[in-house]
Amino acid sequence: MKRLCVDLHIHTCLSPCGDLSMDPKRVVEKAVACGVDLIAVCDHNSTGNCGAVMEAAEGGSLSVLPGCEICTAEEIHLLALFESLAVAHSFQGYLDAHLVGTNTPDVFGYQIEADAKGNFTGECTDFLLGALDQGAGEVATAVKELGGLVICAHIDRKSFSVISQLGFMPPDLVPDAVEMTLPGLKGDFPLAHAAGFPVITASDAHFPGDVGRWTTLCEMEEPTFCELAMAFHGLGGRSVAGYEERAQADSLWGAM
Repeated sequence: MKRLCVDLHIHTCLSPCGDLSMDPKRVVEKAVACGVDLIAVCDHNSTGNCGAVMEAAEGGSLSVLPGCEICTAEEIHLLALFESLAVAHSFQGYLDAHLVGTNTPDVFGYQIEADAKGNFTGECTDFLLGALDQGAGEVATAVKELGGLVICAHIDRKSFSVISQLGFMPPDLVPDAVEMTLPGLKGDFPLAHAAGFPVITASDAHFPGDVGRWTTLCEMEEPTFCELAMAFHGLGGRSVAGYEERAQADSLWGAM
């Protein structure tokens, strides 16, 4: 068994709140430089740049999972991770069917599609910062029907988390894990809110300097979706084994 370093919450320039410098090539370069073994691309309500990041990582040491960060009708953020790009593209149909509105770049930020070499190829006009017309339980069900993993995002934050919005974990929402910021894990946030689910931490990187900032250590044979699912559920000797902070000189977390 290996102890692998994972960062399962990374945005690209497709997220309107993500810096335009977060193109697929740079995301991969920063993750490799940090020594991360596995990342997940989680742009807001879109899987559009997942393929480019996966292509940028081909042939190297970094493994990439396609995913997204979904905003539910309750304005709860959930991470969805998928085994393959084909499955992620299938889920995109669900997102397209339940997300409404058009982006205003001057107000909310640009939503840039890019290729594996970092070239900008287009602009998404959907309102990716908006909320779906589906509740958290419905979203989780849609993800799991495709064999995906569901993670309740940053549950210790004061907005866009299941705890900030509801104050509890609803019975119809059964995530595979919950995410907390590393300061929350080290601080006095009540772990009882995790409801007994595995707890991870991740960078939620929106800027290159934050990729790999906070990571989770998992005991796994290899950096794959199946191994990660086993680690979340404590199967076959796999497990969530700890957390790691990798401070970087160009990190912007202190200013956010």
